[in-house]
Amino acid sequence: MPFYIKQLEKNIPILAVLHFLLGVLVSSRKDLATFWGLGIFFYGLLYVIRYNNRNDEASIFASYLVGIEVVLRGIGASVPWEYGKYSTIFLLIVGMLTENVKFLKINTLSVIYLVSLLPAIALLPDVPFNYLRQMISGNLSGPLCLFISFIYFRGRIFSAANISNVFKSLMLPIISLLGLIFVRAPSMQDLTFSSEANFEMSAGFGPNQVSTLLGVSLIIVSLARMFNLKIFPRALYDYIFLSTSLGVALLTFARGGVIAPIIAVAFSYFVTKGVKYKIQGKGILYISLVVLGLYYFSSNFTKGMLDARYASLFTYVNPQEASLSGRVKIMALDLEIFRDNFLMGVGPGAARDLRWRYGYGTVVGAHSEFTRMLAEHGLFGLISLLSILILSYKEYRKRIDYNKVLLGCMSIFGILTMFHSAFRLALPGYIYGLSYVVLKLREK
Repeated sequence: MPFYIKQLEKNIPILAVLHFLLGVLVSSRKDLATFWGLGIFFYGLLYVIRYNNRNDEASIFASYLVGIEVVLRGIGASVPWEYGKYSTIFLLIVGMLTENVKFLKINTLSVIYLVSLLPAIALLPDVPFNYLRQMISGNLSGPLCLFISFIYFRGRIFSAANISNVFKSLMLPIISLLGLIFVRAPSMQDLTFSSEANFEMSAGFGPNQVSTLLGVSLIIVSLARMFNLKIFPRALYDYIFLSTSLGVALLTFARGGVIAPIIAVAFSYFVTKGVKYKIQGKGILYISLVVLGLYYFSSNFTKGMLDARYASLFTYVNPQEASLSGRVKIMALDLEIFRDNFLMGVGPGAARDLRWRYGYGTVVGAHSEFTRMLAEHGLFGLISLLSILILSYKEYRKRIDYNKVLLGCMSIFGILTMFHSAFRLALPGYIYGLSYVVLKLREK
């Protein structure tokens, strides 16, 4: 058994402490963060090739790189902005190539999803090559990451140990992110909260991306409790990890990273009624109490500002109270661009400048992958969007056991994250692809 798998299975509490300290250590050291980010990629690549991916090394190290993406960006490491997506795609491809790739089943709908996004590239303006590369990479690397993750994981058999190791690898960088936030956050007396997202509790980086990664803790712990998987040796440590991560996510005031996993877990637990495998309902009860307790504490700590922040969501569904602003206005403008460029869209990345002309007031990137697809890819974007939704539905109908719970939870989380945060991170595409594994758990 490779060294790193032994450590994941036997020494996860020690690794958790070390990763928290690592987050503290690299908080002001871009050089160390760069070495860390590049080192884990090459170390993982070496082991994927050495063992021909027979221990699913590609998924273990890809999970780690997906988690570390926000940390590297927050510190300002000297790696490409889309490094998380590039490294994940490369590792998964190498993993497939070192195996017998004949067993892979490339679904037609998944191919339609990716291919439908390509025609709009022809519409991109005549601009310097480097800028053109950034437009294509920034907007199509996310869909490519989803596609590669899907074909890697679809039908791949995972044992309880496999999925636990993937969860642990994703969890460790989250703990490092908590260490980074611990160092950079002001003292409790100096914390201030308003009606906007809080950069003070996101280490000075984008609260939406930080909250999204921290929110994954709810997915990890909930699925671990439902399937009776071991993340930490004692369940108490799972709840400590969840409480810390989700508590900080709440204080970032970035709502999507909290709401998306709650909806995903709630839905997945709802469908367990038709699952033969005995789901551990007691764990979900404890998690529900943790979430409610965290919200109550956070609401009091912020003197009601958290309540006002979440209550503002309801103004979006009341036309008499809502005035379009922020991401809702961006989505509305994307639909206008789609209406005016129905067939082909305006090209990947081109809507960024157009939103200013349509009345946003400044150049701004997309917040929803779905409206971005419509604005920038037109009818082909709609076809791509429908293909991925139909694919999820058809696969969900086929699942008959606890795999239905896994698919429902992780695919919904991925789709909701794409909806509120587009493909800013590799996380939603990777998690969506991971949802298609086939678990083989021992019946309890």
